[in-house]
Amino acid sequence: MSSSREARAARMELVVDAWAAARAELESERDHHPGFADVRTLLGALYLEHGELEDALTEFEAAIAINSQYALPRFLRLVSLRQRDGALDPGLWQQEKLAERVEEPHRTLWTAWFLAQSGDAAGMEKALDHLEDERWSGLVRFYRWIWRGARDAKARRALQDALSGDSLYRNVLASRDWTITPDDPQHWNPASAAVYEKLGDVSARLGAPEGAEPHYEDAFLRHGDASRYELHRARLALGAGDEDRAVSCLRRAIELDPTSVDARIALGFEFQSQGYPQEAIVQFEVAARLRPRYADVQYNLGLLYEAQGRAEDAQRCFRLALEINPRYFQARTSLAHLLLHAGSHREALDVLRPLERQGIRSADLYVQQAEAHMALGQCEAAVKELQRAIELNPGYPRSYYVLGQAYRDLGLKRKAQEAWKQHLEKSRRWKEEQPVLEGEEWKP
Repeated sequence: MSSSREARAARMELVVDAWAAARAELESERDHHPGFADVRTLLGALYLEHGELEDALTEFEAAIAINSQYALPRFLRLVSLRQRDGALDPGLWQQEKLAERVEEPHRTLWTAWFLAQSGDAAGMEKALDHLEDERWSGLVRFYRWIWRGARDAKARRALQDALSGDSLYRNVLASRDWTITPDDPQHWNPASAAVYEKLGDVSARLGAPEGAEPHYEDAFLRHGDASRYELHRARLALGAGDEDRAVSCLRRAIELDPTSVDARIALGFEFQSQGYPQEAIVQFEVAARLRPRYADVQYNLGLLYEAQGRAEDAQRCFRLALEINPRYFQARTSLAHLLLHAGSHREALDVLRPLERQGIRSADLYVQQAEAHMALGQCEAAVKELQRAIELNPGYPRSYYVLGQAYRDLGLKRKAQEAWKQHLEKSRRWKEEQPVLEGEEWKP
């Protein structure tokens, strides 16, 4: 790391201690949600990176107890035992069969890590040779250098030569003056990338983007996923208000990994915010094909379709989101809204009813139900719904407007007049929206 960069990082540490903030956040989340295996695993990994091995083991064992098939805490538990005991029982590694549980590059990296811990340098080199996918070439070369334990200038020059074809690894390491010098290369842990991503997220959220970037670089050096790294850079660019750079990073992320659903979602949102809805739809449609059972993608694609007047396509997306997650409040109310406008009032009521069983109370929900009842000629039922809306939120103007309509349809003109007057007072738009009296009937 250059001296100027060290100075910037030092200044940021005075403002944001990402380690302390991440620790407090994860410990709080663990205490509130003790049954979340991923939270306990990430907290354990944070402890592990700090050298708090007993605390790390406690968290990994708790995560394994919650989900016995969760490979990551099992691997990190072995890393902790290796660091605590100074050696790793080969029987434990064989017993876990971790290489059978994970995809590449984890399969190769974890196996190579074990061989490095066992002192089998030749086996480690041979294992890394199996990772032939060009996406991971920089990662393989970097780990080979780390686990060889070579830290002198000659070794660094050899690493520079080895990474000649990988511009991203070269750029990251060059920004640090090629000074990666792990205290003990045997302990370099390929599964700790999530810790540094968490630190980057915390730094960015707390307003320290300069502190976030080195953490994302540390994560990249460990996981080697260039697309993921570009996605993090895009989020930092958005935080800085640089939308052009964000779009450039997101396009690069997709170019590096066309199957990245996260990058396509982010690019879709960015296109939508910049006023390019068709381009946004394209990205969300691809994301939906890549991960059809992702409720959030279906819901947001439905919103884009709705904004373009494609009501049937929007309904299809909202229905699919509800099929995936029946408790998806926003998808349910959006579907009901479309059904009301399409004249499918009974179906709209059927769609809305489960919300109350979920314990959801909302003035807007009650108004929607009232409008459906009115369309079905059930004005008294509509009045009851509107009275509930007003009791829950007396300041919601639309409740009074629809209540006036319901009273009018019931022939209660004086009550209708009073309700519309309340609507105008609540909305503070008396002159613009004051009903016009024609004969004896109010026309809103």
